[in-house]
Amino acid sequence: FDSVCQGEWFMPDEYKDIDLHKYCLDRCPDETEECARVCTELYEFENRGMINLLRYMIYLVDFMRENDIVWGVGRGSSVASYVLYLIGVHRIDSIQFDLDWREFLR
Repeated sequence: FDSVCQGEWFMPDEYKDIDLHKYCLDRCPDETEECARVCTELYEFENRGMINLLRYMIYLVDFMRENDIVWGVGRGSSVASYVLYLIGVHRIDSIQFDLDWREFLR
């Protein structure tokens, strides 16, 4: 985990500078609740030094899609994160199911 957060794992250069706010908000419906949730979660990810991890997750999801690798619908507390939903890590819309995003970052 720490090595991903520090950017030590392989990640193509085009992923290293992704603007996560833009990336997520571009995938978010133009509704206030969803946009506010994205900003709140990203703020918390940033405070925990996890921004590179999110960039790596974008790369990983893209890699799996490009190589027809199947991954699960969602598992555990990660499904509480709307940002991970927008990235494609899981397919559970935590806002639709009224899940508390803080469950994931505890």
